[in-house]
Amino acid sequence: MKSFTALVLAVLLTFTVVLSVNAQTAEGIWLTANSTAYKTGETVIVAVNASSATPIQGFTFQISYDPACLKPVNAASTIPGMNALPLPQISGLADGSYASTTPQTVNGLLAEVRFTALKACQTNLTLESAALAIRNESGFAAPLAGVEIGQKEVALSVDKEVGVAESAGPSGAILPLEPPPAAKQGIPVWGIGLLAFLVIVGILFGAFKYFGIGSTAVQKLSSSSQTATLEIKHGPHAGQSFALTKLPCYIGRDPENEICLNDPHVIDQHVKIYAADNTYYLMDLGGETFVNGQAIRRSSANLKPGDVVRLGKSALFVFGS
Repeated sequence: MKSFTALVLAVLLTFTVVLSVNAQTAEGIWLTANSTAYKTGETVIVAVNASSATPIQGFTFQISYDPACLKPVNAASTIPGMNALPLPQISGLADGSYASTTPQTVNGLLAEVRFTALKACQTNLTLESAALAIRNESGFAAPLAGVEIGQKEVALSVDKEVGVAESAGPSGAILPLEPPPAAKQGIPVWGIGLLAFLVIVGILFGAFKYFGIGSTAVQKLSSSSQTATLEIKHGPHAGQSFALTKLPCYIGRDPENEICLNDPHVIDQHVKIYAADNTYYLMDLGGETFVNGQAIRRSSANLKPGDVVRLGKSALFVFGS
């Protein structure tokens, strides 16, 4: 009887130790806030937190917000060596990314994210996605596997009474999060005149082509000119460059594409890059596609050197030629 009791105690002790080890090595990201009640004009601060037994070399997060209630200002990380990587921002989604050249241990605060309360409202901040990054065996940035997202949502209440914004700036690596200003509605008088001038020039150009006046040859992209490239800045293939030696060039998760991006937020055939009239274009094929922060939905956009393209949540590349 004593030996059986000892055996049961040993099994329970082993089980307890295993659970304790698993609890310590659990890796996750979650969202918190010190306060959920604010006045109009005050600074709303939420924290992106993480726990990881594996040292990391970067992290990303995306927090959705109501642009009618809140305006994003910036994010700040006090983790040593973490550098802010500015990304094109879109209204309604604060997109943050940080990277470090050396591995860092995290167990607590990753970044503080600041918003300005615009008016009285009841609203939520939601952690739509987040990831911890490491360097894989090939030396490229890759998401750390097995990271769970815990608390995703923080409910906020903003009163109509006017408060005072925080005067002291955040400490640490600052990441701007303000989206680009919305385009103004309407066309000014000078814009109408310019539009009329462009229409006249277009008509004259069409007449010249129709009657054979001047050169009728359309210059093609010269094979001897410098080949355009895509430089991956963020995502599983960060650091890699691809030369556009074959056009059209299809980009997506399918290995049959000219450029295969093994990213869970990139669809099988996400976009294609093609050339027409001596110009490069990018066409969205059904995924989430942004050029310089502007969404491209089932349409094409002109590509110029230095343009920043984001596919899905985190795949980011810069076009160059």
